[in-house]
Amino acid sequence: MLAIGDELVLGAVSDRHAQWLSAQLVALGCTVLEHRTVGDDLEAIAAAIAEFAGRSDIVLVTGGLGPTDDDLTRDALCRAMGDTLVGDAEARDALRARFESRRMPIPEMNWRQATRPSRAACIPNPHGTAPGLSATIGGALVWAMPGPPREMQPMWDSHVAPRIRELCASRGCAGVRTHALHSCGLPESVAAERIRPWMARGSNPVIGTTASGAVISARIRAEGPDAEGLLEGAAAAVRAAWDPYVFGEQGVALAAAVGALLLEARSTASVAESCTGGLLGGAITEVPGSSAWFVGGILSYSNDVKEGALGVPAAELAQHGAVSRPVAVSMARGVAATMRTRWGVSTTGIAGPDGGTADKPVGTVWICVHDAERRREDARCFRFTGDRETVRDRTVKVALQMLRLNIIGRADVDLLWQWNG
Repeated sequence: MLAIGDELVLGAVSDRHAQWLSAQLVALGCTVLEHRTVGDDLEAIAAAIAEFAGRSDIVLVTGGLGPTDDDLTRDALCRAMGDTLVGDAEARDALRARFESRRMPIPEMNWRQATRPSRAACIPNPHGTAPGLSATIGGALVWAMPGPPREMQPMWDSHVAPRIRELCASRGCAGVRTHALHSCGLPESVAAERIRPWMARGSNPVIGTTASGAVISARIRAEGPDAEGLLEGAAAAVRAAWDPYVFGEQGVALAAAVGALLLEARSTASVAESCTGGLLGGAITEVPGSSAWFVGGILSYSNDVKEGALGVPAAELAQHGAVSRPVAVSMARGVAATMRTRWGVSTTGIAGPDGGTADKPVGTVWICVHDAERRREDARCFRFTGDRETVRDRTVKVALQMLRLNIIGRADVDLLWQWNG
């Protein structure tokens, strides 16, 4: 897959096609070998197309089909084919009809969109002015599609996907299935070691791990007529190896997983936040229907609010400081009592970049989960690494995982970044 445009290379615009198209291809039974992005450079685009065609059955190109001088895809495809550009009568008629329907004259430069390599075909684009292109280079089928998703995706659905589906059926392509499981609190190296036998390249199924913030995901891929069964077996193995850190599968967010447990238990939670500044409550309320299990929170950034709204004793603040176990416990107890919830979760720490000391460096955070029904607390100190944004994001994720572990009765396990010194 080749994405084209200076705006992509320079980071001004993100490539929104790679993930979407990869998912479509995998569902059809294709193996995606590479994503590449190149700028608006004729030689670079032509070389990439030729290279991909030499080692792939299918080449997908997105972008660079507009009317301006920096839209070079049709010229590059022509060069990669060793062909010449010709006009396409149907494309010219479609372009003329589109502009006439809007009572607009056709700018001269738009006519170049109705050209194609002589051995290629234009693909109609009812959603824009740029037709797509289909061609063959050696044994590879090449499709070039417009960059805007509202144009590319309908073209894929109507013209490209059906051809690829036919190709896969004729070649007896093995079915490909994928699945993802998500965990929080395991170091990436430990997580990988626990499933190492499944990670060997060439295995079927094969499992890879990815880290995103505080979340480690196992991504499983299985092929063949028994792909579904192989996938289920591998997923069961990951759950067992990563127990109890796995919180969700596929696209399930950590806050949603916590919410499902609270709903099942007919229980409610509330939060008292200091260093996270509302991010914990924000993550929770991103979940549709969270009002069924989340009552609310108190943003207690100052000590006065900790005392007045949460009932944290002034003596605790004076003796231990705001970033301490006693204060985190009092905050969690206070918010649960004020909000009348079974669970109260508190965060208090030093997110940085300033404010750290030798005893409490930047990244020091106390998190407490209070269970009002059983009258007990799970309070832990963490030393998160990273900048301010990272520290706060990790605090949110770990606080949710602590709440989840307490709900399922597994508060006995340590979590990444936990400080027991």
